[in-house]
Amino acid sequence: MHLCYRSIDKPQILFGLEAEDVAFVVLGIGIGSLLFEPYVPGVLGIASWIMLVCFKRGKPAGYLLHRLYALGLDFPGHAPSPKKVKIYGAYASTTIEKHTVC
Repeated sequence: MHLCYRSIDKPQILFGLEAEDVAFVVLGIGIGSLLFEPYVPGVLGIASWIMLVCFKRGKPAGYLLHRLYALGLDFPGHAPSPKKVKIYGAYASTTIEKHTVC
């Protein structure tokens, strides 16, 4: 008998996608509904939902956000993307200064 339930750390899944993935699909549908007729974003939303479920099969939780971060998309409150900053540290800068010893 286990004292800790096995499902305590499972992410919340809605029809096969995590919450942030659902937010991306809903955001795309919302922007599409402002630009096109209502049928186009609905069909594209369902298609993107199915493609994301197939794409994320076998991947860890949060894979899409980590992949977007690695590609260079910045999120507020997070460190800059590795595409934009080469050195991380408390006093790291984007340029490396060379010092000569006399």
